[in-house]
Amino acid sequence: MIIFSDLDGTLLDHATYSFDAARPALDVVKANGIPLIFATSKTAAEIEPLREATGIHLPAIVENGAGIAWPGHADGQDNAYQQIRAVLDRMPKPLRVLYRSFGDMDDAEVAERTGLSCEGASLARRRLFSEPGLLSGSADERAAFLDALKAEGLSAVQGGRFLTISAGASKADRMADIVAWHEVETGRPGRPTLALGDAANDIAMLEAADFGVIVANSAHPPLAPLAGEQTGRISRTEKEGPAGWNEAVLSFIRRVGAIEKGTAQ
Repeated sequence: MIIFSDLDGTLLDHATYSFDAARPALDVVKANGIPLIFATSKTAAEIEPLREATGIHLPAIVENGAGIAWPGHADGQDNAYQQIRAVLDRMPKPLRVLYRSFGDMDDAEVAERTGLSCEGASLARRRLFSEPGLLSGSADERAAFLDALKAEGLSAVQGGRFLTISAGASKADRMADIVAWHEVETGRPGRPTLALGDAANDIAMLEAADFGVIVANSAHPPLAPLAGEQTGRISRTEKEGPAGWNEAVLSFIRRVGAIEKGTAQ
């Protein structure tokens, strides 16, 4: 199998960013060589410390699917990010002031709004492919802002905290890229995929995977019912964040028989 997992509010606690409650399942995943692919709004720079902390050294889907961070590769060019900033700078001022993005903030403000340390906030601001921020205004103003982005060939997706602007690639698009890469690397096509996430920016990935798990997160309204829930292909956890992730991953591993009997008790 291949597991694709959102981070904030899913594998990582929404408030503390801890993955302690998920350690039992992480240990089983690593012990059995099951590929775990992070699929996150985080930057490539933020992924490196998490790789070290978890011991997961695999490609990661970053910035909501706008790019892939390959292990051992230095940060790439930020041309895509600079193009997004240029579009924002060209917007009429009444629309531009509605959106306060990471590029408009310093490390201290990002830290305050996210709960990250200043060092973590600095890594979060090292954008290559996308720009997260907070969109204010009335429903009509917000719609006008999104229309202005669309006219420039950009789109935006809502995550657990921020609205993120990019050229439009999703976590699901990158998931297909990773599956194709893994099949070439291992010569094992057709392995079942599991996706876990908690927010609107995870929906495409949840629906594209063979099986999906919506992880509970009381920090934002729950996702509306997805079509796959009617057939049992997509399920929901009762426990939040890494505790729910832990139970869901262990349950899935048992279901597909990927490990020896008794290992995931």
